[in-house]
Amino acid sequence: MSLHASFTRHIYWPLVQRLKGEYAARALKELSESQWMSRDELISKQWKLLRRTVNKAAREVPYYRKMYSRIGWDFDNPAFSYKDFLSLPKTEKKDVRDHLSEFLNPNYSGRITQGSTSGSTGESLTLYYSGEHESYSEAARWRAKDWWDIQPGSPQVAIWGRPYTGGRDRLSQKVKSYCMNSLIFSAFDIRADSIKGIWGRICHFKPHIIYAYPSAIFPLAEFIQQNRLSADKLGIKVIMITAESCSSDQRLLIEEMFGCKTANEYGCSETGGFVYECPHRSWHISSELTFIEFLDQDGNPVSPGDRGEIFLTHLRNDYMPLIRYRVGDIGSSLSGTCGCGRGLPLMEISVAKESDRILLKNGESYMSGDFLYVNKAVMEAYPRSILQFRVTQKSVDLFEVEVVPGAGSVGSAEELFEKLMKKQFGANIKVCFKRLSNIKRDPSGKLRYFVSEVNRGHTS
Repeated sequence: MSLHASFTRHIYWPLVQRLKGEYAARALKELSESQWMSRDELISKQWKLLRRTVNKAAREVPYYRKMYSRIGWDFDNPAFSYKDFLSLPKTEKKDVRDHLSEFLNPNYSGRITQGSTSGSTGESLTLYYSGEHESYSEAARWRAKDWWDIQPGSPQVAIWGRPYTGGRDRLSQKVKSYCMNSLIFSAFDIRADSIKGIWGRICHFKPHIIYAYPSAIFPLAEFIQQNRLSADKLGIKVIMITAESCSSDQRLLIEEMFGCKTANEYGCSETGGFVYECPHRSWHISSELTFIEFLDQDGNPVSPGDRGEIFLTHLRNDYMPLIRYRVGDIGSSLSGTCGCGRGLPLMEISVAKESDRILLKNGESYMSGDFLYVNKAVMEAYPRSILQFRVTQKSVDLFEVEVVPGAGSVGSAEELFEKLMKKQFGANIKVCFKRLSNIKRDPSGKLRYFVSEVNRGHTS
C-alpha cells in the first residue's frame, strides 16, 4: 500500500466520517461479516429491520400514521406478517412531492443529509437521509468494491455527475479528490477534443478502479482501440458502471480495451446504490440496507424469475423512510445462491424505468432495450455510420431519432433503423431523423438512448 493510500484509508477517511457524524467504517465491518450469512439468516435480519422501520414510521411519521390509520393498521402488532405488510399502501413520487413535510420524522435528532432525484422521469424530488442510512449506503458500496480487491484509499478514477458550477466548486472537489486518492472527471468533459488529455491523466494516475457511466467510459475504450493503445500496464482491477444501460457489445469492448472485468452498480437517487455485481456476474441486493419487492400490474408479488416493477423500503433511514416506494424500474428476483458463496439475495434488471417503456396506440408496450438490438443490427450492417443515437417517443405513433453521423453511409443506416423499428413496433408508426453534432446529456450527466414523452395512461 502506498503512503497516499495509507493516509486516505487510516487517517483521512475515518476523520471525515467522524466529522460528519457517520460511521461507514464500522458499518463496513458489519456488512463484510453479514454477507457470508445464510439466506435464511439474512432474511431474518432483514425482517427485524423492516418491522422496526414500519412500526417506527407508523407511530412517528405523520404521512404513514395518517395513511395506515385509514386502512385499520394494527399499531400494537410489532411482529406483523408478510401478508400484513402487503396490505400497506404503496408510495408514489407524487405523494413525496406533494406531502414532503409529512414524510419527515419530527422526533429524529441525528445528522441529516439533503439530496434530490435527477428528474429524468419529469418529477424531481427533494429527499433527506439519516446519518445511519448514509453510513450503511457508503459501506455497501465499499463492500462491493472489496469483492474486486478495492479498499478505501485504493487509487480511483470516477467519470460521472454534473458539470462543475464554478472555480470554488472545482477547487473544493480537487482537494477532496486528492485526499481520497481519487481523480474525478465530469461526464460532460468526455469530448473528442479532450479525450486524449483525459486518457493521459488516467495513465499517469494508474487507478485500481474506474467508476463511470457507460456512455462516459465507452468513448475511452473506442479511443484506446482506434489508436492501438494498451491499458494492460495500468493495473486496473475493475470498471464499475452505473446509472445507465450498457449493451453486451459495449461491455465486451470496454473489458477488452481496459484488460479487466466490468461490474454493474444499480440504485436510484432515492436510496443510492443497493445492488452490486460480483465477479461471478451475479447481482447481489444489499438486504441489510433495503427491502425490495417485485410486483405485477395488480400489485401482487411475482415469482422468482418473472418480471415485476421494483418497489423499495428503506431499512436505515429513520428521518425520511420510504416504504413500498415505486422506483419505476423493471426487474426480477432470482432463486438460488451465487457461486461466490455470499448469502445476499439475487436479482436482475430487465429495463430501467417503467416510464421509458414504449407504449403504442394499440395498447401494446415494449422494452426500450429493443432499441439496443436495432442499433446493433445497424452497426453490423453499416459500421461507424451512426456514432450515437437517442430515440424520443413524441406520441403513441411518432418517434424522433437523433443521430450523430459518422463516416459511413448514414442515409442507408437511417433507412435500416426505420425499417427495423417498423418491423418491431408496427408498420404504421412514423419515424423522423434529426442529425446532430452531439447528443446532450441530461442535467445529472447521464446519456439516455430512449426518452418517452407519452403519458403512461394515454393510448389514443
